[in-house]
Amino acid sequence: MSLRDRIPEQLRLRDEMVAITVKDDVEVFPTTDYILLEISPNAGRVDIPKISNTIRDLVKSDKRMVAIRGYGFKGVGLSVRVAHELKKRESRFVYEMTFDTFEASDPETHRPITSVQIIIMPPK
Repeated sequence: MSLRDRIPEQLRLRDEMVAITVKDDVEVFPTTDYILLEISPNAGRVDIPKISNTIRDLVKSDKRMVAIRGYGFKGVGLSVRVAHELKKRESRFVYEMTFDTFEASDPETHRPITSVQIIIMPPK
């Protein structure tokens, strides 16, 4: 089974535009199948090591799938930094990740914003 086949239906991106609902810099939405972490396009200072450690525990220890969605320039950059930090700190475990770009809509201006979704899979 490929990584793409393991992605839950709710996280599969299609052609429609995703509406941004993040009110804080970073918001977490837990579900039974996965945990969604969203990073705002207006994010300020974000604790990358703390987020990376939390995701590491969820994926490696709890065997949970984690999806990171970063919106806009700041959100995309911070999302990629979190994924990089995960890979950089781990030496005995190989993370399986998928990366997708998509368009989201800013609720205030309704303009499209390029965004990224990174899904980190637990080991089989």
